[in-house]
Amino acid sequence: MADSKALLKERLAKLNASVDALPDNIFTDAKAREAVQGQISALKEVPHQSAATMVALKAGWLDVLNDDYPRSKTAAEIAAVKGGEPELIGKLAQDNKSCSPSKKLMALTLLVPGWTNGFKHFFDHCGPPMLKLPDYLARTGYKNPQDVKTGPFADTWGKNTWALYEAEPERGEIFNSFMTAWKKGHSSWFDRYPVETQLSDAYDMSDDTVLLIDIGGGGGHVLQDFVEQKGKRKNRLIVQDLPAAVSPAKDLQPLGIEGMSYDFFTPQPVQGAKAYYFRGIFHDWPDKACQEILRNTIAGMKKGYSKVLIDEMVLPDRGVTPKGAFFDLSMMVLETGSERTLAQWHELMGSVGLRIEKVWPSKAGPASLIEVVLE
Repeated sequence: MADSKALLKERLAKLNASVDALPDNIFTDAKAREAVQGQISALKEVPHQSAATMVALKAGWLDVLNDDYPRSKTAAEIAAVKGGEPELIGKLAQDNKSCSPSKKLMALTLLVPGWTNGFKHFFDHCGPPMLKLPDYLARTGYKNPQDVKTGPFADTWGKNTWALYEAEPERGEIFNSFMTAWKKGHSSWFDRYPVETQLSDAYDMSDDTVLLIDIGGGGGHVLQDFVEQKGKRKNRLIVQDLPAAVSPAKDLQPLGIEGMSYDFFTPQPVQGAKAYYFRGIFHDWPDKACQEILRNTIAGMKKGYSKVLIDEMVLPDRGVTPKGAFFDLSMMVLETGSERTLAQWHELMGSVGLRIEKVWPSKAGPASLIEVVLE
C-alpha cells in the first residue's frame, strides 16, 4: 500500500510541478491573485463548454455554420434549418444568440470527422470515469491504480477499454478515426531517428532479413508512411497485432508489408529482427504488464544486433507541460498506465535486462524515440 501511495504522490507531483514557481505573495498581490482566479474560472467552465459543444454536434447545429462562411448565423437561422428552440441555441452558444466567425472557425474544425470523433471519444468514453475519479480514489484509499480490470475506467464501465471496444465496435472506430486525424501534421519517428545509420547492418539487406516489426501497429499505417518516405525495402517489414486489428494490413502487401496476428503478451515469434518498434503501447499499461511485454520481446532479440525502438513521451522531472500532464492522467484513468520520465524509463528497461542506448527527442513536445538494447 505504501508503494502505491508513493506512486500516486509522484503522479500528483507531476501535475503540480509548477506550484513551486508561484510567488510567495500570490494571495496578496492583486495581479497574481487575479491571474490565478482567471485560471480557476477557466477550469470550472470546461464541463459546461464541453457539454454545450456535444449538444451542438448531436443536434447538427454546427453543420449550419458551414454555409456562407464566414458570415455569422443567428440562433433563429440555425433553428430554422436544424430545429431546436432559438433561446436554447443562444444559451448554449453563449454569444448573444449568434455564432460569430471566430466561433465558426472552431466549429468547422470540429466538423472534420476525425476531430468530431476525437471530441466524442473524450466526452462519451473518457469523460465519465474522469468525473468519477475523485470518488474512485477515495474508495480505494488513494492508491495508484495498477490493474486495468479494476481501474477507474473498468469501475465506471464494468470492463476495460479493450473489452468495451470489442463489445461496442463503434467506440473503437471512433477512436481510430480520431487517432488518424491527430497523427496528421505530427512528425514521424524516422524524421528524428536516422534509420539509415542506426539500423545500417540490416537497412539495405536484400535477403530474408527482418528490418522492422511494428508491434501493436494495427493496420500498418506507420510502416506505410515509412515505405512512402524511405522507399520500398528489399528486406522484410512486418506489422503485428490482434487478428481484427491487423486485418487491414493485407492491403499493404504490394508495399512489401506483411501482416501477422500476434498478442504481445505471448513470446515474440520472429527471431533476430533488427528492430522491434512500439508506438504508444507502454503508456497504456502499468509497469508489471510492460515488463511482461518486454520479456516476450527479448525472447526474439539477438544480443549485439537487435534493438527495441519505443516511440513515446519522455516527461521532464519537473515542469511537465499541460499536454504531458493531460496524457499522463488520461492513461492512468483509461488504462492504469502512465507517461514516464527518463528516470522511470531507465528503471523499467533495467528491470528486465535492457539498457537505453540513446533518446532521440522531438523538436516539438515531449515525444521521443527511445533506442534500447540488451544489457
